[in-house]
Formats: sequence, structure tokens, C-alpha cells
Amino acid sequence: MGATYMELREEQIQKIVNGYRQDMLDFYKELVNFQAGSKEGRRIHTLMENVLHKMEALGMEGELLPTGCDIPVLRAYWGKERPGKPILFSGHLDTVFPSGSYPENPFAIREGKAYGPGVGDMKGGIVMAVYLVKVLEQLGYDKHPVKLVFVGDEETTHIGSNADQQLAKEAEGCLCAFNFETGRMDHTLTVGRKGCMDAWVTVHGKAGHVGNAYASSANAIEEMAHKIIALRSLTNLEEGLIVSTDIVSGGTASNAVPDTCRIEVDCRYDHNADKAMLQEKIKAICAETHVPGTTAEVEFPSFMPTFERTRGNDNLLALVNAVAEDFGMEPFGAAHPGGCSDASFMAQAGIPILDSVGIQGDKAHTKQEYALVETLLARTMLLAETVCRL
Repeated sequence: MGATYMELREEQIQKIVNGYRQDMLDFYKELVNFQAGSKEGRRIHTLMENVLHKMEALGMEGELLPTGCDIPVLRAYWGKERPGKPILFSGHLDTVFPSGSYPENPFAIREGKAYGPGVGDMKGGIVMAVYLVKVLEQLGYDKHPVKLVFVGDEETTHIGSNADQQLAKEAEGCLCAFNFETGRMDHTLTVGRKGCMDAWVTVHGKAGHVGNAYASSANAIEEMAHKIIALRSLTNLEEGLIVSTDIVSGGTASNAVPDTCRIEVDCRYDHNADKAMLQEKIKAICAETHVPGTTAEVEFPSFMPTFERTRGNDNLLALVNAVAEDFGMEPFGAAHPGGCSDASFMAQAGIPILDSVGIQGDKAHTKQEYALVETLLARTMLLAETVCRL
């Protein structure tokens, strides 16, 4: 018997992807060896310029868009003139590691695993997104424009920039989006994520000598202790709500009643409507006084909206799994993790999104971070056929 159509198609795409293997690995090495943390504006800007020049050399047209800070947004197109709705590829170029965190040229491959800052989170995904365009080009794809949007401050949730707003805007009118965050080790793709919000609470009291002025003092830490317990009571795992006090600071000496205590609270939720509800309950907790003479104030400095699970997201996953089945690959499960990503901002446009489609890896944000090199190629192959079927 002759080969089936799908066997021939798989062989065709595999041959094209393998033809780019060394180019992909060289680009991967270049990206990882350029160490740049989210707060290093100049280095990130230079890295984004380098990536833009690479994309232009590969036939894409792009530009760096201002965000109100040192770090721009990189937007590029391939086939911009096509009439169909754009397909969006997104990712980030920053890591949690500032330059110098690793020795020079840290990228290494050992026993099929890549090591170095951002190999999984998420420079491997950037390589996939860029070379996916080249694979599609070799396949003769011409149905939809492809838009690529890369940011440089994802790890700081875009505090001080408007990149989050730009992500939402760039997603508007797109057919769908693929966010190239690290592929999960449990062989699932992400169809939804919790929203997250920071709450900073400060209690002001009255200082005094513990032995001589205790009665006329007001202990800010004691007041905060009541509030921490009350905040903890807002956690309801069955409803997807988490309120966790993660940083506490206050006091100056063991014989002095503290006049200030400050906490930082991390809030997570499954639905965007939960954000306002949690804010009101946190404000109410802060307005209640248990230790006379104390006052409290609360601010909400940053948040990421929920990436809510939708039928469109599930349908996109089903399409990927149909391709996986045709190619003899294991189908992916559906994940709804508590961690946040830029998919949350793009989801505000109401388009189908599939997240964590990047290179599979583990131990992100640690120096033990690694990625499985062969998944760089296998997933590029899988997504190429997926895009062709959209």
C-alpha cells in the first residue's frame, strides 16, 4: 500500500522543519546567551532590536512601538496584505534573571535538554514563533496574515508601561492567538488562567516604649495580625479564590511598640467579576479596627485579568488534537493553572486563545530551568499544520 495523504503531509512538514533545525538552534543559542532581565530597559531594547532585524531578514516587516517606558513592543507581520483575519503569535523576550546572573554564554544542550536563562520561559517559544512563519512560507500558506507581537516586560506584569493595553488592542480583530509560553510537562495546553491582583496594606499605629508607654501606644503589628487572619478567610478554593499574605514588614526593636506594619497580598481568581468583589471585601477588612488608635490604608498597584476558559479556546485545542492524532502524536489535555500570562490581556479581545504552546520545559524562574529540545521541532511541526487548517 502507498502512503496515505496524512502520512505524506506529515513527512512534508517534518522535512521542512528539520531543514530549519540548525538555524533554529543557532537563533535559540543567540537569544539565551543575550542575558536581559525585565527591569534592564536598555538591554531589553537592544535584544528586541536584534530580534526585529532577524525577523526582517527572514522576510517579515515590523517595528518597535513605544509603551511609555524604555521597553517597547515588537510588532511584525507576514502576509499583511492578505484579506483574512490575522492569526496572532505572541511571546516575551525578558527573563527574571538580570544580566550577569549566569556566566557568559550560558546556553548549553546536554542529553537532549537545553539549559540557560529563559530556555523555556520563554525564548524557546520565540524561536518557534519566528520559524513557524518560515515553515508556513515553505508550505505555500497564503490564507491569513500572521501577526507577531513580542513584549519585554512580561515578568513584571508591565508595571510602568502600557504594553498590557497594547496586547489587548493587537488581539482585536484577530482570528485566534497562540501564546508561546513554556509547554507544560503534564502534556496539557492552557485554555484558561486565573486572574491575579496585588493588594498592599499599611497599618499606622502609635510608637512607644513597651515598659513605660504601652498603654498609650497602638501596636500596628497586632492590628495587622487581625487583618491577615481576616484576609485568609477570603480564600475559597472551591470557588477558585486565593488570598495569600506573602510579605510582612514592621517593627524596629524588641522594646518598642511598632507604629507601622505593611503587608503584600497576592489574590487569585477564576472570573473577572471576582476582582471587584475581592477589592470591596479587602477594603472592608482594612476599615475595621481591632486595636484602638490604629488606622489602615490599602492600595491595589497591579492586576492581570482572568484568561477565562471559553468554547473558542476548547475548539482551538480540539483542532490541535485532531492534527496530533493524524500525525500519530499523543493528544493534549486542557490546563487551567493559577499562574498568569499575557494571554489574560489578549483574552479581553474575546478571541480564541491557546497558551503554553511553546517548547516543553520545567523549573522556570530557577537556575535549574531546562527545555526539551526535540519539542521545539515537534511542536513547530504540529502548529504549522494547525494553522493551515484554520
